[in-house]
Amino acid sequence: MADPSENLTGQARQTTAQEAFEAARLLADAYSSDAPLATQYRDITPAPPQGDAVPFTQPGRPPMSQKATDHASLVLAYSFGSLPVGAALSLVLWSLSSVDATTLAIAAAAPAGLVATIGIAARMIGRAVHDGASALPDHTVHQHTGPTYLQHTEVHTDTRWFGRTINQLPDGGR
Repeated sequence: MADPSENLTGQARQTTAQEAFEAARLLADAYSSDAPLATQYRDITPAPPQGDAVPFTQPGRPPMSQKATDHASLVLAYSFGSLPVGAALSLVLWSLSSVDATTLAIAAAAPAGLVATIGIAARMIGRAVHDGASALPDHTVHQHTGPTYLQHTEVHTDTRWFGRTINQLPDGGR
């Protein structure tokens, strides 16, 4: 088989030699100890001709905004959290399949009773907080005009071993 470089003209051979020299220089620079690490790379080779084909929707996820993509990923991630809940529910229902109707009715009413108990407790706590807030004294704002004396003091902190801290005012704490 003939060597393809024999058919090249002198100018093409010189370009090939220059390209080989440039490639060798780039490799030597890349493997030197003082070469900076590349943070980006831009491929400058032209894209192959596309012809007259029209674009069409690709398989997979449709193109979305970043916010929509993040939301879809979260939905997919959280959907895996329903698997243990579903497995536990299936196990409970499977174990209840051999139980008589009275026991099954009590087991079915238990979650509703639990929700009702939590609701009643939340309402009682809310009333207690409201009653406690209404028992507090009114919020009073005092406004005055005239000169105001501000005293700036510097607190000296002395921390000793095992976390014992002593704070002292400069005038002895008077």
